[in-house]
Amino acid sequence: MIRNLLLCAGILFFCSNSYSQELIPYRDGSKWGFSTTDKKIVIKPKYNDVGWFSEGMAAVKVGSKWGYINRDGKLVIPARYTVAKPFHKGYMPDSKKSGGDSIIFAGASLTNDGYEICITDKGIRMPQCPAIAESSVPNNKSLISGIQIQKTYSMPNSDGLFDKITDDYELQDNNETYYVAMKDNKFGVYNSKFEVVVPFVYDSITVNKQARVPYLQVTKGALKGILLTNGTIGIEPENSSISLVDDDDNDMDYVIIKKGGKTFVRDINNKPIINQGYNDIRYDKEGGFIITGDNGMEGYHFKDNTMIEPKYKSIKLSDDDNYLQVTTADGKTGYISKDGTEYFTN
Repeated sequence: MIRNLLLCAGILFFCSNSYSQELIPYRDGSKWGFSTTDKKIVIKPKYNDVGWFSEGMAAVKVGSKWGYINRDGKLVIPARYTVAKPFHKGYMPDSKKSGGDSIIFAGASLTNDGYEICITDKGIRMPQCPAIAESSVPNNKSLISGIQIQKTYSMPNSDGLFDKITDDYELQDNNETYYVAMKDNKFGVYNSKFEVVVPFVYDSITVNKQARVPYLQVTKGALKGILLTNGTIGIEPENSSISLVDDDDNDMDYVIIKKGGKTFVRDINNKPIINQGYNDIRYDKEGGFIITGDNGMEGYHFKDNTMIEPKYKSIKLSDDDNYLQVTTADGKTGYISKDGTEYFTN
């Protein structure tokens, strides 16, 4: 009796342990299955493609059609779809219940034109697609561009300080107004006391009020830089291009700059974020920066300063934010962890 109890306990432990483990899409040659984080194969690679597990099921491609398997590897929804998206939680209207009924569903298509329907976790077509909680929609993070606003001013010209006012702004910590102006075709900034805050030496000054911390983008000849609104220099005007990125997760602005044929990342006060120069750096709103090396291959620089060296044709964060989807040198897709572990074989 005791032996039987121990056997049952062992089986229960194995089952609960296997279900608690994360399953990662694993490619062996041209076939896909799933492994644990330590690369132990738990679902044999036999599918043409797979998606990530979500709500206990994962989309798998059998031939040219998609279906769904559970964590035991059993095909629980037949492969009959041309499109099969991950399962997630939604809400169906219910007049008797505030907020409606919670339900698990997935978007799928039965036709080649991609017309999408919604199905339950039993593969049953739903009469309508559920609503998705607003909190499940990711924050919008995007490049911030400067906007030059033309205004009309009737300020008295104090001793010929300026020829024309083009814009104005205020600082948060005081009620002082600052004016962007032109003098002899050069731009500068003065305050309401007619004190020069930024000398008239720039070919353009644009006030960017969309950034988390407003700033002045300036040019000298063809080179670009950033001044803080109090007139101090943030980034010297010695760069061929500047792009500002507003990152909600870190409550900060990143600045992607190009200088001397290389690309770097700074914060608005010129603190190095990515100090090594690359051929190109693109912001990935999901988690960091895609870096392109001299070899034309891509890597990834995370916001915590960990990085994947540029050795893939393409790279991006996957549906699971802890892993990246890559295209290898021979054009095959695969997944890697943030520490560079590859979940595929050639």
